[in-house]
Amino acid sequence: MEAITILKNEANNHRVIQIDLDLLEKDEVSLEDIYDILAIEIRKNEETIPWEQAKQQLHDEGKL
Repeated sequence: MEAITILKNEANNHRVIQIDLDLLEKDEVSLEDIYDILAIEIRKNEETIPWEQAKQQLHDEGKL
């Protein structure tokens, strides 16, 4: 997405997010979409678990 630039430090860690508001307006991308993109980017290297296991965990915690 051209409207967003993620800058990294020497260790390749994300440090700064730059948003071009003019491009953002032209692309008709909402801030909610940006939040989703950032959440995905931040969590892309996290361990995953199968849906059935996650559902059971939520059930055990009383959240389902």
